[in-house]
Amino acid sequence: MEFLAPLLPILERGAPAIMLIGAVFTRISVVAVLMPGLGERAIPMRVRLAAAAAIAIVITPMILNAGMTAPEQPAAIVALYAAEAVSGLVIGFALRLLVFILQIAGAITAQHLSLSQLFGPTVGFDSESPFAAILVMGGVALAASTGLHVHLVGSLADAYEVLPFGLFPGAAETGEWSSNRVGQALFKALALASPFVILGFLYSLALTAASRAMPQLMAAFVGAPAVSLAGLALFAAAAPILLFEWLEGFQNVLFDVFAGRL
Repeated sequence: MEFLAPLLPILERGAPAIMLIGAVFTRISVVAVLMPGLGERAIPMRVRLAAAAAIAIVITPMILNAGMTAPEQPAAIVALYAAEAVSGLVIGFALRLLVFILQIAGAITAQHLSLSQLFGPTVGFDSESPFAAILVMGGVALAASTGLHVHLVGSLADAYEVLPFGLFPGAAETGEWSSNRVGQALFKALALASPFVILGFLYSLALTAASRAMPQLMAAFVGAPAVSLAGLALFAAAAPILLFEWLEGFQNVLFDVFAGRL
């Protein structure tokens, strides 16, 4: 229990300090539900809560040393917790959007290779393509191997400069940032899946030419296995490059949540 020793002077301050600790934990717990890796459905809820509590223990002294005080009125306390929950939702969305990029890229890849349901729709928790599942698992593993938990604590601490403690994010600024970031994410997903889009286009072009040249030939039966084999080979060769490209954007966002380049 030695790691809890720094919190003992804080707890001696009484109920106001405990309310501040709860507000910090509220923001961190919302982020923990949405962040890559820890926010996956395969992670038990108890593990998420334990990780959120551990991060809150690290960040709470920073908030208290900054001279923050807890409100006394019930309405002000509710507003404080609501503001922290909304701030955590914005930060979690900024991080979760990186996973959405891999899922969208995998879905685009599967559709162009006619392999969207290679193993059926009920293998995982979501009805997603196997390419999306492989990219998400690979991306999360890469992020975890680069010290995700360490950089996440620093990122959450820095986020208090953009989203101050106890204040709601500005609606206009948040809306503008969200729309711009979603557009960038869609562009990034399409860029990652562009080799497979080109392969699918060439396959459709060749299929059309073969059908015109020999109308009696069932070109689709000949071309479908060929494009599937070519697509799997291309995916095996390109997936590491795509994941490292995604990892660079993930690290940019982790170091600067709201202004990092995807």
